[in-house]
Amino acid sequence: YLKIAAHPKYYYLGCEAAAAVDLAGFYDVSIYQSDFQQKLPLSDNPDLGFVGDVNGPWGQVPPYAYGVHAAPVAALLQQYGVEVEGGKGYTLEQVKEKIAAGHPVIAWVIGNMVGGVPAEYTDSKGNKTIVAAYEHVVILTGYDKDSIRYVNNGKFYDVPYKVFLNSWGVLGNMAVFHK
Repeated sequence: YLKIAAHPKYYYLGCEAAAAVDLAGFYDVSIYQSDFQQKLPLSDNPDLGFVGDVNGPWGQVPPYAYGVHAAPVAALLQQYGVEVEGGKGYTLEQVKEKIAAGHPVIAWVIGNMVGGVPAEYTDSKGNKTIVAAYEHVVILTGYDKDSIRYVNNGKFYDVPYKVFLNSWGVLGNMAVFHK
């Protein structure tokens, strides 16, 4: 299992910033959560930027307070010099390869690894994306034959693969990890 310094989120909807800062710290790049959050682009589409008020209520979908998806997080980490890629459509095998090579993986899941319902959302410019209530991120840090280990808001958990894949699949197997 990878050892990563995991800190609680600073903002109510700041899970992405908290995870990104912890991932950067793993590679000895120091960033404040507040700086990272403030530098994220803002948008009504989470594929393009942070949606809504970072201190808004959790569990909503755009255009209400929501959060941000993988691509903008990866792009901002790259600006800080962290060599990452991010997007959708990754596989469990790719995640395991990254962890086995010593690289933690940020994964977009629902709540603390529960199921959810994907919904199509159209932003103000007509772009479509998939969103889900209780969107959340965790950092995957290890696995064994039956389960995957992750850290959520400073605490470590192990869940069976089926549970992880169900939650991760809601938003299209979205992740950010070292290139």
